[in-house]
Amino acid sequence: MPDKNKKPKEIEDLPGVGEAIAEKLREAGYIDIMSLAVASPKDVADAAEIGENVAAKIIINARKAADIGNFESGDEILEKGK
Repeated sequence: MPDKNKKPKEIEDLPGVGEAIAEKLREAGYIDIMSLAVASPKDVADAAEIGENVAAKIIINARKAADIGNFESGDEILEKGK
């Protein structure tokens, strides 16, 4: 059983990223989690041949894994406002 507290270290450790997607991302220059964390959903979607919504989820997970500040998704912000 995977440790939920363990931070992803490689692209394929991110939820939604398997070997095939990781390979396409690396070929496009996304070599680590930080490079994904600062990318746009359209660029990631085009590189990995996936939908922009899937790419956005990968980017959100990369931002959380990279621990680049207090990143919150739009959904999380909306929930706080309720």
